[in-house]
Amino acid sequence: MNQSDFELLIDYSFNNQELFDIAIQHKSFNKAINNERLEFLGDSILNAIIAEYLYLNYPNFQEGRLTRARASLVKGNFLTDKANEIQLEKLIKLSKGMENLSDDRKFSLLEGAFEALIGAVFIDGGWDNVKQVIYKVYKDDFKNLMQDDDFKDSKSLLQEKMQAKGMNPPVYKTIELADKKFQSSVNINDVEYCADGKTKKSAEANVAKIIVEKESLNR
Repeated sequence: MNQSDFELLIDYSFNNQELFDIAIQHKSFNKAINNERLEFLGDSILNAIIAEYLYLNYPNFQEGRLTRARASLVKGNFLTDKANEIQLEKLIKLSKGMENLSDDRKFSLLEGAFEALIGAVFIDGGWDNVKQVIYKVYKDDFKNLMQDDDFKDSKSLLQEKMQAKGMNPPVYKTIELADKKFQSSVNINDVEYCADGKTKKSAEANVAKIIVEKESLNR
């Protein structure tokens, strides 16, 4: 993927090329010029825009529910998913020694790059443009905020539901597949559920989501 393809994906074209270059530049690539400052800024901008959206669109949400909703939309693994959706990994500049990262390290790197991108768009285009980018990336997620359960990650939600039924906590068995994906499985009442993911955490989250959606756990 090149920059033009990426800009079509997020529906925004950078005016300042240097800002885009810095946003995708990890400190392992260049210790002097990297995306950490933009990441710091982007974190605050993202929180502010998500908070504004929730305040304006959910007038019946009290402060506690607003806080939980915002937290669910800016937490680390969620931002990693957003980064994957816009294929940010294909653009990030790393040192050669960082090419074979552990899942947890890659998770953190993508989260930071996504926040840096938000910071770069804000500096380059201002509040309205960065809001437009965030609204585009979060479009489907904003539609699914009507239930408190939506604010919890699927693994936590599954554990809560199982404990409420007097069941033992789920045990995740996760393996790495040949195509650099992961597969996680959980056995419940002699029924094995499986799901794949790009990372170990996403595979476990996906299988938990499948189980949560089963009617037997929602009664």
